[in-house]
Amino acid sequence: MANVSPRSMKVKVRCPGKVILFGEHASVYGYPSLVTTVSAYTQVEIEQLIEPVIRYEAPAFDFKLECKVTLFEDVTPITDDVTERQACEQIRHILSQKQCLQSVTEESWFLLLYFYHKIVPLSNRFGVKVTATTQLWPGAGMGSSASYCCSLALALLTLCEGDSSITNVNRISYQGEKVFHGTPSGVDNTACSFGGCLMYNKTGHKDMSPVPAKTTPRLLVINSRQPHNTVDIVGQVREQRHKLTSTFKRIGEITREGEERLRAGKDISSLITENHNLLNKLPGVSNTHTDRIVEICRDYGVPAKITGAGGGGVVIGIIPTDCANLSELISSLKTAGYQVLTSLKTGVRGVEIVRDCVEAAVSECLSENV
Repeated sequence: MANVSPRSMKVKVRCPGKVILFGEHASVYGYPSLVTTVSAYTQVEIEQLIEPVIRYEAPAFDFKLECKVTLFEDVTPITDDVTERQACEQIRHILSQKQCLQSVTEESWFLLLYFYHKIVPLSNRFGVKVTATTQLWPGAGMGSSASYCCSLALALLTLCEGDSSITNVNRISYQGEKVFHGTPSGVDNTACSFGGCLMYNKTGHKDMSPVPAKTTPRLLVINSRQPHNTVDIVGQVREQRHKLTSTFKRIGEITREGEERLRAGKDISSLITENHNLLNKLPGVSNTHTDRIVEICRDYGVPAKITGAGGGGVVIGIIPTDCANLSELISSLKTAGYQVLTSLKTGVRGVEIVRDCVEAAVSECLSENV
């Protein structure tokens, strides 16, 4: 990697979130799932500083932290999987002594330090100010951590004039996801990196293939505001899996049908409804809040379903092209106490530089990403 010029540089990156259109839970047992990016974004702005400090701000959470780059003097350089684990443990230990790992926002601080240590050359540890904002609800199944990882990776690689190809951003972001989640599937970071719609098959090898959709439905994304534990819900379903073979099989068929309809530019509304009804048969997946959200949406002619593990989290609705009462639906959902993201585009581009915020002629090395 080349040395970074001492002149001021600033890079702003945005990355979409994602939702699962079809295939939840059945994908655990070898059936495909269909994932799409959505036009709700995490945005990360990184400014190079002369002062040797790392400053992190998340204005929406009134969150600020700072440390000196000398924090990493005794942290193992990352050269392979073993040293990566050692470095992560050492950074966590340092932060735990400072009582800095107590919330999702503080975990984002840890990920920033991890990516900084992984990407910024040891010979040129410059200071940075990092400002992060997001439209994604953390822990709701929208790929918020992957979106943040992709944004950090692209921004830091750009500042360091490193390999900022999307393939490399995806690879590094997956490593960040492993740090955050332990054993992620790789779907979230791949979708957030490359964008569009993606078919995922968890077979003997993990196969992810793009789906060139001829139609890109608009979505309502509704947050039930009910916390859920994905591991627990998957475990409940696993305990009953011998009774659910036909349900999993039909969900798999729906996923394939959904792919075919998107490729052909056909409506997927009826499949959304059927997929939700099948998910409702799985133990622990639905609750009174997700059921109420789906009911409200259907009352206004908007087919809806749980997305992700369920048990809370997020519901998606397919907005019909002739939906005349969308504002009334949104009002009803908010009155019921739910958060709403409306008219989200699907299949949007993946992580990218925001052009008007690239300074100091860094755009020359970004031909693949802009």
